[in-house]
Amino acid sequence: MSEDTETLLTANTEEADGNVQQTDSSPETTEAVTEATESKASDAVEPEGKEEAEVASAPESYEVFDLPDDFDMNEDTLGEYHTFAKENNLTQEQAQRGVDMVAQMKQAEMNQWVEQQKSWVDTAKQDAEYGGDKFEENIAVAVKARDSFGTSEFNEMLDSSGLGNHPEMIRFLNRVGKAISEDSVVVGGNSTSALSREAVLYPSMQN
Repeated sequence: MSEDTETLLTANTEEADGNVQQTDSSPETTEAVTEATESKASDAVEPEGKEEAEVASAPESYEVFDLPDDFDMNEDTLGEYHTFAKENNLTQEQAQRGVDMVAQMKQAEMNQWVEQQKSWVDTAKQDAEYGGDKFEENIAVAVKARDSFGTSEFNEMLDSSGLGNHPEMIRFLNRVGKAISEDSVVVGGNSTSALSREAVLYPSMQN
């Protein structure tokens, strides 16, 4: 799975609502496949006391595994899994069952992640401070703060972790955005002109 993910703080908010998605082709997939299929290896071992029993064995090369449309295994992961399956003498059927099991596990994790994102978005939209009728306006203010201070790595973190939808992340960036207006900022209830952005965010570091 390789689609990019977007959050309220990185996507067009008109398009972001209801489109929270995540895909995963992380290194953990290999480990999950390995753990899920270790128990399958014993299935290929000839039972004791049955000298003439026909033993199923791994094929010379595995056929392409059937994968769900929303699940993907990159080339490195597939290569490692093929090696694991071969070393443990898994048949094509046994190896496929291992892939199926991991796909189901990853789908369950994804569903849980998506539900968490939707919950955060709903909470943010109802927030007493920045939600309601001015939600879109306040999101724009938060995005301005992100653009002013955030790096590409920071934006990627917001997307990959889903924290761009977290109500408290939105609150923080919204407050920062309001504090760094171009003409003046409000500090301690007093309006002052042209304070630097660093002075707003890090007042203790200023002389």
